[in-house]
Amino acid sequence: MAPHGRRVRPSGAAGASVASMPLIERYILRRVATVFVVTLTALVGTVWITQVLRELDLVTAKGQTIWLFFVVTLLALPSILQIVAPIAFMVAVVVALRSLNGDSELAVIAASGASGKAVNRPVLVLATIVFLAVALLHHVVSPAGLGALRVLITKVRADIIATVIKDGGFRSVASGLTIHIREKMPDGSFRGVFVSDDRSPDESIQYTAEQGLLLENAAGAFLVMKDGYVIRENRTARSNNVVQFDTYAFDLNQLTGSTTVPFYKPRERTTLYLLSPDPDDSYLQRFPERMTAELHDRMTAPLYTFAFALIALAFLGRARTVRQDSNLAVAAVVALSLALRGAGFAVVGAASGSAAALALMYVVPLAGILFGALALFGRARLRTPDALQNMMDAAGGVVDRISDRVLPPQAGSP
Repeated sequence: MAPHGRRVRPSGAAGASVASMPLIERYILRRVATVFVVTLTALVGTVWITQVLRELDLVTAKGQTIWLFFVVTLLALPSILQIVAPIAFMVAVVVALRSLNGDSELAVIAASGASGKAVNRPVLVLATIVFLAVALLHHVVSPAGLGALRVLITKVRADIIATVIKDGGFRSVASGLTIHIREKMPDGSFRGVFVSDDRSPDESIQYTAEQGLLLENAAGAFLVMKDGYVIRENRTARSNNVVQFDTYAFDLNQLTGSTTVPFYKPRERTTLYLLSPDPDDSYLQRFPERMTAELHDRMTAPLYTFAFALIALAFLGRARTVRQDSNLAVAAVVALSLALRGAGFAVVGAASGSAAALALMYVVPLAGILFGALALFGRARLRTPDALQNMMDAAGGVVDRISDRVLPPQAGSP
């Protein structure tokens, strides 16, 4: 092993902090960072797959390309990362510290005379890096990605042409409106057009035509049908009316909406906009608390990274010789961290409806940081209570006696 005081020449300001660490600290940092990358990749991949399945409608129902499908899912990726990264960091610290304890490396570090700084410093350095990355995601990357996604989705919904010109199959282009085109000809015209309009509760209309054409002009988009019939069913009067036509223009502008301007939600706004929103913003006028809650959530969400780090170090940062004690410490870290983050999500939801809960958005993560710091730097050893340890030992003894009676003795055993 290289000498404890060995140094590597830093290549820059970022590398100076890591390079100035003793060898054992760089070793722990590398262990935690490796587990963090693996865990983050697994969690993000799992959540991303769920996003992919949700957006399959763009390809199957809206007739869009597979390329657009992947662009949409990738634009949503930063919003997934900002939520998953602190959880992945907590898992990485727990796994790495438990592994170090199980391999007796924490005990060797303590026996060598090294202070708790040898374990605490690399974890807190990585926590700072993750904190800055999560803050960058919350304030810059995720709003930009979600804003671009909103623009893209708005264009997709307005792109009626891409929705209706696909031949074969029945396509639901709106609630209660279905269009079927039997065949698209090389010149762009259609053969065999069927439109079913059930959007009105009082009337059902079906259009059938031998030919059709999609027409766009200054007035908008129209599906022009030729040589067909209109079948109107009056549900109130229970009567049917059939009308033959030579040419009929079905208005598609009603499907695109009156405007193609994106309607942004708070998560899709930049932090600068949330700090000074437009007073005429319709969303701000309807839900001012949600805009404020989103701004404060961006300020407080990265703080959970430090809370998780300090709680994990307080429970697992020192060597533990009792296996049950170590397992309970891991369970305590996971339970406390998840409860803390769950409380954070609940407070954000409460603050979205009431400004009175805004202060709690800061109280929850800061309380976790304070608890972890007091337990860690206050030299308080968090261990399993004696009563609980005795109960676990007694339960283990009962299990051993039952297994001895039920399981046959192994060959060669006394």
